[in-house]
Order: sequence, then structure tokens, then C-alpha cells
Amino acid sequence: MQEKDTDKLLHSLKQAEDFQTIFSETRQYAIDQKLKNYLAYWLREKELSKSAVLKKAGIAEATGYQYFDGKRNPSREKVIALTIGLGLSLEETNELLKKTSYAQLYPKHPWDSVVIYGISHDLSISEIDDYLYNEELKTFGE
Repeated sequence: MQEKDTDKLLHSLKQAEDFQTIFSETRQYAIDQKLKNYLAYWLREKELSKSAVLKKAGIAEATGYQYFDGKRNPSREKVIALTIGLGLSLEETNELLKKTSYAQLYPKHPWDSVVIYGISHDLSISEIDDYLYNEELKTFGE
């Protein structure tokens, strides 16, 4: 994956006169949006097994393996649960969300702010769920 400054890419796209030409020129800088590839990368990087990640994420193995294989698309909440299962930092979580077209965690959203706190304090899914429940927000288990 080649990197090019996002602002430069945006400027090029906005100023272009011909779509086909500019799209073919900027296509090489596009990111891979397949979640399964990022999950595989983080499994290798963290030296974890799928089953260990799924257990920490609170996701059933049958469903979770489909996420890892790209046969099923998880919700944003399940992706976040997977990042917690992988032990990713807040920055790593947001980067994965951004690159896979999910909204990054945003501290002005109540649900997101609880999850940000949980990730930043290395809490488990069940501990984060307790905070979510106490604030009358949707839990990971729902």
C-alpha cells in the first residue's frame, strides 16, 4: 500500500477536469477496505489465535470465524469488539475503523465515549458493558 498525503489527493480530485484520468492516477493510493485483511494482519502482529480474540471480544466462534474469513460483515460495534479482543489501542482501533469505512470513535457520542474510556483503560468487554448498561446505553451483548 502506497501512501500519499490525503489533502493532496483531495485537491487533485477536486481540480481534475477528467474523471477517468484522475481516478486512474489516484487509484494506486487507495486503501484496502477489506476488514478480513486487517484482522489477519493484527492476528499475526499480536500473535493471537482467532478463538482467543473472539473469546475476549464476546463473539460466538461460528459468527466470528465468518468475520475473519470475510464471509459476513460485522456491525461497527462488532468490529470495535474485535479490536478490543485483539488488544488494539484507541489509535489503532480508529485507524482500522477509518480504513474499513466505519465511523471512528467520537468522544461527543455517549456510546463512543464510554468505549473510548474502556479501550484507554484496557477494560474487558464485560467491564465496558457494565459502564454502558449503567448509562442506559446499548451494550456489546445486545
